[in-house]
Amino acid sequence: MIIKYGFVLLAYLLGSIPFSYILGRYFRHEDIRKYGSGNIGTTNSYRVFGKFIGTSVLILDTVKAGLLVYLIKNNIIFPGTEMFHPLVYGFASVLGHIFPVWFKFRGGKGVATSFGLLLAYSPVLALALIPAFFLIAIITRYISLASTLSAMNAFYVGFLMYILSPNNDLYDIYFVVILFLSVVLIFIRHKSNFNRIRKGTENKIAISDRLDRWFEKK
Repeated sequence: MIIKYGFVLLAYLLGSIPFSYILGRYFRHEDIRKYGSGNIGTTNSYRVFGKFIGTSVLILDTVKAGLLVYLIKNNIIFPGTEMFHPLVYGFASVLGHIFPVWFKFRGGKGVATSFGLLLAYSPVLALALIPAFFLIAIITRYISLASTLSAMNAFYVGFLMYILSPNNDLYDIYFVVILFLSVVLIFIRHKSNFNRIRKGTENKIAISDRLDRWFEKK
């Protein structure tokens, strides 16, 4: 019983590790919260610190949410011990990332961590979302749109798999509920991005000089 509940707290604390802040402080001696959007998530890490730190943050944020999901799902730790559904621990990590106790509960937007829990639980579904993410990002040049629309697609596909595979224990009601809650949080956390898109002030990503010139002509 202690292990079952204790690992929820551990998952939250693991998710609350602010890798962008730690790497920014270590390599650049700067606080990411004072630059760009002020967010400690992956997108702002790329924008403020560049590809090396940005990619490192992406990987670490993905792993911190998926680690316990993978270990518990595959009975690698505490086999035979009664535990919650693996996704409960993954979602606790997502909550830790979005609401970290260290930063007065002001954290990231939950995209990389939600991807991490999905990747650990259903790799096929998670990897299938990547082409759609890049396609939306290239067409719109808004990472925020690519993130939110990909999250919504994940829920739609996941719900469809739940309906069409009633005897598949992988796609159960926990799967649907956790996906839904993650998507809701991602949309809520991107509210300011939607407002900036509507006003035309949201930052766009640079793809390449040639493609950028082509989009500007459209």
